[in-house]
Amino acid sequence: MTSAEKTLLEALRFAVHGESLTWNGSRGEKNSLLRLARSHKILPLIAEAVYASLDSADRFRGVMVREARIWTVYQARRTADFLLLYEELQRRGLEPTMIKGIVLRSLYPQPEQRASADEDLLVSDAEYPAVHRALIDLGFTAVNPEAADEVTYLSDSRGLYLEVHRQLLPLSEAYGDCNAYFRDVLDRTVTVTVQEVTLRTLAPTDHLLFLICHAYKHFLHGGVGVRQICDMGLFARRYRDELDQARILSVCRELRIDRLAAALFAIGRTYLGLESLSVFDGYREDVEPLLEDILSGGIYGVEDIDRAHSSTLTLDAVAAQRAGRRRGGALRSVFLPAGDLAGRYPYLRARPWLLPVAWTQRVWDYVFRQKHVHPTQSVRIGNRRIALFRRYGVID
Repeated sequence: MTSAEKTLLEALRFAVHGESLTWNGSRGEKNSLLRLARSHKILPLIAEAVYASLDSADRFRGVMVREARIWTVYQARRTADFLLLYEELQRRGLEPTMIKGIVLRSLYPQPEQRASADEDLLVSDAEYPAVHRALIDLGFTAVNPEAADEVTYLSDSRGLYLEVHRQLLPLSEAYGDCNAYFRDVLDRTVTVTVQEVTLRTLAPTDHLLFLICHAYKHFLHGGVGVRQICDMGLFARRYRDELDQARILSVCRELRIDRLAAALFAIGRTYLGLESLSVFDGYREDVEPLLEDILSGGIYGVEDIDRAHSSTLTLDAVAAQRAGRRRGGALRSVFLPAGDLAGRYPYLRARPWLLPVAWTQRVWDYVFRQKHVHPTQSVRIGNRRIALFRRYGVID
């Protein structure tokens, strides 16, 4: 790890425990830390940890604090607006189940320092039409109304971005089978209180298992976010006595992600002082390759466009393992099946026979619109990350 990466982890460790770090790096180290914190979308957390140790005249402190305050105030406003929206939905007899987002922020010492790009709501197929009508009536626009599993809603006046899910994970050959373990989660939801508003959410075991599967999804696409490790560790600490750890381990083993989950919790315990699960105590994974992959990828591995495009190879490698077929290589990574392209081309959900049209759009995008993408580099990154999948037992 670089000096800045070590400081990032140390500062994050202090932040999630509500403590301050004594640190005063060189100008180069400060700039590197600032870039890393921005890349991983944890700048407010890092600023909180290092603020007290920096001289008031330090330009770095001024830049960091100014940006952190903007993010924190923006997040606080969005939280307040969302809680007003949720109360309005409740008055209409609707109570969607909250996942991630606002529930996870409440675990942090300073909740609004944990940024969320959107709020995620889970509803049943039967509930969805009423939720859709209510959101449209309240000024939201459905961006992809044809989507079968996840519809995005935007409200410019409220400044809110919602993802309404009818299943917890998107349709995908690579990880869509995770959804089988969440079919009845809406039958055993619980409530939490955030700023005096009662929200419906997943039961603790279901929620943590989902967080693990969600991290797995991002691992396949481009990389786990260091913020996800914080979420998992803080969640495990808060709900330690309510978790069915045996079920979590059993499902992870069936999905072949137990070694990955063990490594993620080990990183959280070792570098961030967070809670792990005792069922993973017997695992002795070398976490350094995974940690390097996480730190180099920024938030979810999408900072590098070549790395983002390498997901076509990584997803196909896992999908091939799941389906018992041979990997298709770089060519098949462009001509993916409808299930894996439906997220980008929503019309495929209702009209899968338009797959050749989607392939044409995809080739056009690669060749003419994204000239800054380097296919050779994407393949190199993809193959390196596939080797990482093998290291943690996701594929053979």
